Amino acid sequence: MDYCDRLNKKFGGKSLYHCSGLNGGQIAVIPGFIQGCSSATHKNGPPTICEYKVANVLPSEFFAGLLKIITENQTQTGPCVGCRYLKVVNMPSNFASSFLSSISLHDFCGCNSQCIYCMGSEYQLPEKYIASFDHVVLFQNLLSNKLIKADLTCISWGGGEPTLLKSFNNTVDFLHINRIRQIINTSGIQFSPAIERALVGRTASVCVSVDSGTNETYAKVKRNPNCDSVWENIRRYASTGGDFIVKYIILSMNSDIEEVDSFVTRCQKAGAKKICISVDARSIYTLDSDVPPITLKTLVAASAMYNLAVSKKIAPYFGEIWLPEHIDKIEQIGNINRSGISSAEYTLIRLARRIKKVAAINLLLKNIVKPTYINARNIWRKLR
Repeated sequence: MDYCDRLNKKFGGKSLYHCSGLNGGQIAVIPGFIQGCSSATHKNGPPTICEYKVANVLPSEFFAGLLKIITENQTQTGPCVGCRYLKVVNMPSNFASSFLSSISLHDFCGCNSQCIYCMGSEYQLPEKYIASFDHVVLFQNLLSNKLIKADLTCISWGGGEPTLLKSFNNTVDFLHINRIRQIINTSGIQFSPAIERALVGRTASVCVSVDSGTNETYAKVKRNPNCDSVWENIRRYASTGGDFIVKYIILSMNSDIEEVDSFVTRCQKAGAKKICISVDARSIYTLDSDVPPITLKTLVAASAMYNLAVSKKIAPYFGEIWLPEHIDKIEQIGNINRSGISSAEYTLIRLARRIKKVAAINLLLKNIVKPTYINARNIWRKLR
């Protein structure tokens, strides 16, 4: 009997406290440990499945760690007790996954940009640019252990700027050759031939967050001088025809309507076909943030960007904060229990409280369904 069968035999068909993140199909890699998720919804933090002391995840240790966590979660002191995702579940007879469908890499940090909404300058230190282990070796071992599978496993690069890692290009090429899908978020400052190859081969989704339309605003928000070279790299990535996204994290500093016009125009010239518009939640609820708080004009500018992109045949979408099902939550400004709602819903409620224009936000978000750029632009100008 293999390790997966043992889990199914012990817990399958029973009613118990559980979370789908503990089915064995997803992990987060951090320095020294393999965790069951990247959630931070309770004081204990994500549950640790096993140690990460060598560039490998041993099936015996991995499934033993899962068994221990699931067992302890049935007590009042389990590692996931208090997390809103831990609920009573009627377990399917074959709930355990025999391979990893999702791996988030968080065992490195460091960046070549100093975005005003992100962490401090400590992440500029060169010693931060080193991962726990060579990722090529890690994925070679996981492939050998049959814990990752072609076309079924997805690797998400997080933690820092991945192109700074010495093994990054080799790792991306290895995963590409073995048809392991990747999600890569990069500053776009350093061009990666391996990213280009993965885009051509349709094995990667790549996102560059530029957060500006002009060089002047780029320098203020990103706090580096590489605007023109980033747009050239955007052009090169976009020319592959692969799944490439230009992201705009919008806040008070970069939401002038002229900035919106310039951004969409540069996307069009670079050949970018898809943009993501995201509200910077950090400046909403972090009192000591250097970023000016979001205003109603910021939201209207986001709507204008969406509508202008549509008119230019660029596909826009909003981050999770903009999902339609959150609209009703905005109207519930009374006593909110943080533990009972998602972070996206909570952020919207805090945002509504901050700018005190709930009806205006509600109307704005509903109007996004049928975008009219001219209307959004006119509303923005009236708010100046």
